[in-house]
Amino acid sequence: MPAAAAVRSPEPLDELTLRRAQRGDERAWRDLVEHHQHAIHALIWRLLAGRARHRVEDLTQETFVRVLRALPTFDPAGPASLSTWMLTIATRLALNELRRPEHEELAAEPMGDERTDALTERQRLGAAIAAGVAALPDTQRAVFVLREYHELEYQDIAAALELDLGTVKSRLARARAALRDYLVAALPELGGRYA
Repeated sequence: MPAAAAVRSPEPLDELTLRRAQRGDERAWRDLVEHHQHAIHALIWRLLAGRARHRVEDLTQETFVRVLRALPTFDPAGPASLSTWMLTIATRLALNELRRPEHEELAAEPMGDERTDALTERQRLGAAIAAGVAALPDTQRAVFVLREYHELEYQDIAAALELDLGTVKSRLARARAALRDYLVAALPELGGRYA
């Protein structure tokens, strides 16, 4: 998957499958996990960018364990959709993992200066975006990933991260500015496109 590709939240799980999963039906649980696993995995992978990547699979599994444990109390008519609720659980687990002191930031891989064709340019841009997102402070990265990759609304991000709406907007603005600056510095030959 390209680094800059959005991971749209899947279409809502049909109501019958959700109700069956809430009652403990194992087939419905499998359907729920299969339906949401890509988005959850991608979110955690991006939030742990550069650090603790070895924990992505574990945290993805832990997300689904917590989801399945709490699923009977999930209210489909409540303030959050099922996918937003699940992304919230995954985000909190990933942020808690990042708060652990043993995770040091890894240096981004150096990028070559050669541009051979459009594919190479896109690959370099994708790698630069991934490195730029990884370089963001955890608090900014969480807001950025939820908005830009998972297309959550500002209000949903505020609820997921337990932040004020204004804080979400300011962190997102700072993250976008920092990423733009990173791209201009990392890819000076493309600087005009991101300035």
